[in-house]
Amino acid sequence: MGAKYTVLNVDYGEWYRLFSPMVLHAGLIHYFLNMAALWFIGQAVEQCHGTLAAIILFVIPAVGGTILSAIFLSEYITVGASGGIFGLIGACLADICMNWTLLFSKHVNATDEGVRFRHMKVLLWLLFDIVINCLIGLTPFVDNFTHLGGMVYGFLCGLSTMERLSTGFFGVPTTTWGRVRDVLIRFSGLIVLY
Repeated sequence: MGAKYTVLNVDYGEWYRLFSPMVLHAGLIHYFLNMAALWFIGQAVEQCHGTLAAIILFVIPAVGGTILSAIFLSEYITVGASGGIFGLIGACLADICMNWTLLFSKHVNATDEGVRFRHMKVLLWLLFDIVINCLIGLTPFVDNFTHLGGMVYGFLCGLSTMERLSTGFFGVPTTTWGRVRDVLIRFSGLIVLY
C-alpha cells in the first residue's frame, strides 16, 4: 500500500514508494510518536528558517533515508516519517555547526551568560535524542538506516539550505578565510548530497 519495499521499487518501477512511506505508519503509537517529534522539531526549524526550508529539510532526508534503507535492508518492508524527522535533527546540527562561534561566543552573549548555557542544553538534548533513537533502532522492526540516513541527508541539506548568521552583524570581524570557508561548507553539502 505504498511502503518501502525494494523489490517493487526496483523491479516494478514503483518510484512513488520513495515518497509514500513518509506519510504511512505502522499503528497509532508509531503515528503519534512521530507526529509529536515532528511538532516540536519541525516547528522550531520552521520558525527559524521558514516553511520552504522546513519542507525541503523534511522531504529530501526522508527520501534519502528510504533509499539507504532500500539498499541496506532490501528484504524488509518499512514505513514512517522518521527519516524526515531525523533530517530535521540533522539540519539542526548543521545549523549549530555553522553558527557555533555565535552561539557560544562570549563576545556575542556578553550581557547574558545564561544564553550560552541554554544553547548547550539544546545541543545536549539533540545528542541525547540521537543516542536514544539509535539504541531503540537496535530493537527488532526499527529501521536505523532510515533514521541515520535521514540525519546525514538532513545535515548535508542543512549545510546548503540554512542561512548562516552574519558575524559582522554582531561586531565579530570576518576574515577572508572565514568567508571562503563558509562558501566551501555550503557547496560541500550540495556536492555530497547529490
